[in-house]
Amino acid sequence: MSTSAAFSVSFFEEDGIWAVHPEGASLSLSEVLHGDAVFVSGKLMDPTFAYKVTGRYVPFAAAIAKGFARGERGSGKKKMPILERKRGGIVLGVLLLDVSENDLQKLDAFEQVPELRERVSIRVTVGARERPAYTFLLKR
Repeated sequence: MSTSAAFSVSFFEEDGIWAVHPEGASLSLSEVLHGDAVFVSGKLMDPTFAYKVTGRYVPFAAAIAKGFARGERGSGKKKMPILERKRGGIVLGVLLLDVSENDLQKLDAFEQVPELRERVSIRVTVGARERPAYTFLLKR
């Protein structure tokens, strides 16, 4: 199984959005702004790592989550990055686009849902637009 791919970039100038997708595939503005998407801010920002989790190269775009901050829990080999709510916080991350139900199940397993984290819906900014997306937060 190869884990390298060539990518193309689609630029939607009026909305200030660029989206990366596998070469030969196309991506419309509607696909960027609608449909299931997941905001990530850790290892899953790496397309090769996301491939290892989902089994496919998932299209993505830069995104911002307002009202959140990056954090860490644990120490040593048990240290893990987390996303947590924080008033006034801003996290730059990646929005995984065109996410299928199968992708969501694999991402849930990677993020240890429901044992450790929960998948929640948040609002993110992509370019000049705002849209809903899933992300993963520690269970309370």
